[in-house]
Amino acid sequence: MKKLFSLIYILILCTVLTGCSSAGGISTFTVGVEKMGTNFDPQIATDNSDLLVLTNVYDGLFEKQDGQIVKNTAESCDISADGKTYTITIKQGNLYHYKGDKERRDAFEGVEVKAKDYVFAIQRILDPKTHSPYTESFSNVESIVATGDYSLVIKLKKPDFNFTDKLASTAAYPCNREFFATCTGAYGLSVDNILSNGPFKLNYLDSENGNATIVSTRREDGDKLSRIRLIEVESDNFPTAYQNDEISGFFAYSADNNRYENTAVMEYESANISLVFNLSKPVLANDNIRKALAWYAWGFENSGANKNAVTVHTSIFPGTVTLAGKYMTDLYTPVQPAYMAAQPEEMMNSGLAQMGKTRMDPCTVLMPSDSMYTLIYENINQLWQKNLGQFFTIEYLPVSQIKQRIAKGEFDMAFLPVSPDNDTPYGILDMFTAFDNDVSALVNSAKGQTNQTNALADITAAAEIVNEKAMIVPMGSEKTVFYYRNYFHNIYIDPFTSIINLKYTTVK
Repeated sequence: MKKLFSLIYILILCTVLTGCSSAGGISTFTVGVEKMGTNFDPQIATDNSDLLVLTNVYDGLFEKQDGQIVKNTAESCDISADGKTYTITIKQGNLYHYKGDKERRDAFEGVEVKAKDYVFAIQRILDPKTHSPYTESFSNVESIVATGDYSLVIKLKKPDFNFTDKLASTAAYPCNREFFATCTGAYGLSVDNILSNGPFKLNYLDSENGNATIVSTRREDGDKLSRIRLIEVESDNFPTAYQNDEISGFFAYSADNNRYENTAVMEYESANISLVFNLSKPVLANDNIRKALAWYAWGFENSGANKNAVTVHTSIFPGTVTLAGKYMTDLYTPVQPAYMAAQPEEMMNSGLAQMGKTRMDPCTVLMPSDSMYTLIYENINQLWQKNLGQFFTIEYLPVSQIKQRIAKGEFDMAFLPVSPDNDTPYGILDMFTAFDNDVSALVNSAKGQTNQTNALADITAAAEIVNEKAMIVPMGSEKTVFYYRNYFHNIYIDPFTSIINLKYTTVK
C-alpha cells in the first residue's frame, strides 16, 4: 500500500452556506489530492486517493478508529476456541445508495445489505480472474458462507491473530452480486457503477478536470458533516496557505502549533528513522561488522547527536504498528542490545578476521537529501572513518528514490525513515525471515497463535533477535502532524495510511 505523502495531500476548507454551525445548513470538508481517483472497486483499489473515497462511502464489518479495530456493520463476532472459525452477525437496516441511471436506481437504491454481499466480496478477492492485490492477505480463508440474511461464517486454514484487521480493510467492503453483474466489467470505475452503503455517496466525479463531490446520505439534522469535496491541488505552499486562511488543514513532519490560531493537532509516529543494511551483501551479512557500525547509530546513543534535537526511538516497530488493535509501543519495550556494551573496534576486527579481510569491501551509504537528520547521518559516517577506519562513498538522494533503490536491492547501506508494508508487527519482521531461521520460525509460530499473549511472546523474541544481530538499527521516530481547523470534530486518521475517515465528523 502506497504511503500518503507520495500520492495524496490533504487540506480542509469549511465552505459555509448558512454558518459554520451547520445547523440546518451545509458544511464541506475539502480534500486536496495530487491525482484524482479513478478506481473505486473496493476489492481492487490501492491508491490512497481511491481509498479515501471508499473509506467514506462504504461501511465494512469492522473499521479502525484511533488505531483500534471496532465493529461497524458487524453486530457480533464469535471466534472459535481454535481461532479458525469466525461467526459474524451483521446489523439490519444498512442500506445501499446509488446515484446513477434511473433504471438501476429504481432497482438498487435503498436495497438492504445482506451477509451474502460480504461473502461475494471475499470470493471476488480469492477469484484469480479478479486479479485482486489483496488475494495474498485473504489466502488463509478456507471457506466463507452466508448462513442467513444477517449471518456468515468464515473458516480459516490456520488461526490468524489479525484477521479482523483484514476484515476492516477496504477490500472487505460489501459487493452486491446482482449489481456487479450489471456493470459488465466497469464496476467501480464511474459514478454509475458504484453501489455503496456508507453515510456518504459519491455524487459527482470529473477525473479529467480534477474534482469530485461526496454528499451525505443521512436523513437526520444536526452538526454532522454534509459534504466532502475533492480537488486536485499543488501541495508545496500548504503551510503558507493555511496561515492565510486559504485552507484549513495540512500534513507536516513537525509540530509548531504556536503560530497557528483556531487549530487542532493530531500527531503520531509514522516511521522509524533507521540504519538499513543490504543483508544479501557478503560483508554486511557478517553480524560483527554490522554490530560495529550499529554501535554508533542505535538510538543515537553514540552518534554524538544532541538528544534534545532528535526523537529517540529504539524499537524496530514504528509507533503506528498494532497487534490486535493495540499499539506495539504499549506492548513491547526493547532492551539495549548486548553489543552496545562491547567495543566497536573489536567487533569490526573480529568480523573482518572471520572473512579473512583487513578492511570492508567498497560500500556506498545512501543518505536522504531531504531529511532534518542528514547532518547526524554525516556525523555517524565520520565516526566510522575516525574510529573504525572504514571509508564509504556517500550518495545523497530524496527519500523516495532511496526507497526505490532498496526495493530493487540496489544498495549497500542507507539511512532513512522506514515504514512497514502493513501496520502489523509482521510488516517489519517479514523483512528478515529470509535471512535468519530463528526469526522465521518465531514469526511463523506467532502467526499461528490463537491468543495475544503467546503471539506477543513470539513477536518479542523475534524482534530481540533482529535487534541483537543489528539486522536493522532503529534510531529515532519520524512524526507526522495533521493540522486542522478546530471547528471540525471526530475526525479519524488511520495512523498507517493517513487516510481520513470523515463519517463521524461534526462541525461546530
